[in-house]
Amino acid sequence: MACQQRREGRQVACYVDFDRIIDNRNSDPVIHRRARVTPNGWVSIGLDVAIPDIDELEPRAEVTGFEGRQHYALTIFGEKTSLEDVLLPIAQRFEADLYLPAGEISDTMLYRMARDGVEDGRTMVVLVLADCDPAGHQMAVSIGRKLQALRNLRFPGLAFEVVPVALTVEQVRELRLPSTPLKETEKRADRWREAFGVEQTEIDALATLRPQVLAEIVTAAIAPYFDASLAFRTSEARRKWEVAARKMLHDQIDGEALADVRESAVLRLAELEAEFDDINQQLRMITDGVIELPEVIIPEPQFDEQSARQASLISSAWSWAKATRALKAHKSYGGETPHDG
Repeated sequence: MACQQRREGRQVACYVDFDRIIDNRNSDPVIHRRARVTPNGWVSIGLDVAIPDIDELEPRAEVTGFEGRQHYALTIFGEKTSLEDVLLPIAQRFEADLYLPAGEISDTMLYRMARDGVEDGRTMVVLVLADCDPAGHQMAVSIGRKLQALRNLRFPGLAFEVVPVALTVEQVRELRLPSTPLKETEKRADRWREAFGVEQTEIDALATLRPQVLAEIVTAAIAPYFDASLAFRTSEARRKWEVAARKMLHDQIDGEALADVRESAVLRLAELEAEFDDINQQLRMITDGVIELPEVIIPEPQFDEQSARQASLISSAWSWAKATRALKAHKSYGGETPHDG
């Protein structure tokens, strides 16, 4: 409490310091002001450890492997490497294997497909994208036949399905895709024309001219084999498990035992923190004056100081007279603009 003697007599007036006054009428302000910090570069090995409060040390039930797994293992086969731009994002989205050889799939690649399929354990669904011509039409048949042989010879546990997705004769007609005459060397040309009444159309035509349509075709073909709600339902199931686990754990934990564990943990963690701080401090002392670091230069704020003060009612940069005139003018709801003096 500060006391001052009044001029008119010996009576002493005592004033309470502001720091001792508690304001219970108003809510505390929310302070977002950035503190002044002096930058200082130094060398550390990064041993920064935050020791939690004792009340934060709670036993928790943890679980690993709580991840939904689709019923089918998806595999996408495309006979052109140029299909990657369209198919790769789809493969990533649906967790599908992607095979993009140049033309007919090799026996070695099919062996790997079959091996991976049997190791996965789920039914493997192979989606085939090939040209609309006799060779492309045959690719789905060849893949199915060779997987059948590998299942009988090497992988008896292999379960698979082969699904022709594109490019079909119906898609060529519906989308009015350009075609070219079949090669003269194509021995199946007459039977192809007789069966379908078209020449040949490469799948690149669809991938280049209407890539979004191709993506929609592949996505629609995947839909029957993919549960889009699985991720959300798995997340909800995990959340419910965690709630139930916390309750069961709380019911079984002994309070005194927990207190002992907390106390022991806090002491041990504090010792580790002191050790880490000591190592960092020693390293800092060793490197001071030995290792040179660049000067820390923090950009200064840029603004027009004169413009920033145009809306000010009063500024400490003004003279007492100018500031007083400004306040009086504002108080009287107008008046002349104060001039410096």
